[in-house]
Amino acid sequence: MPYADLSFAEVSSAVVHQNLRPNIPKCCPSSFENILKKCWDAKPDKRPEMEEVVKLLEAIDTSKGGGMVPEDEATGCFCICRRRRGP
Repeated sequence: MPYADLSFAEVSSAVVHQNLRPNIPKCCPSSFENILKKCWDAKPDKRPEMEEVVKLLEAIDTSKGGGMVPEDEATGCFCICRRRRGP
């Protein structure tokens, strides 16, 4: 979880006043990265409507596989969603 060490108020303030955004993993396809950045625009009126986001996501070519698998892992879950289990 990004910013687990910050309170909701601290994250909210940093997003608004310091343009805080999560780091995008290197394994993230550029097409998905572009959608994220559009959705994170500091100016709300420049962010896409959900209908457009859905169209952009549906337009991503997944025919060649890939996705967000880290290059150093032969198999594994999506790097942006990876969770550690146990202590």
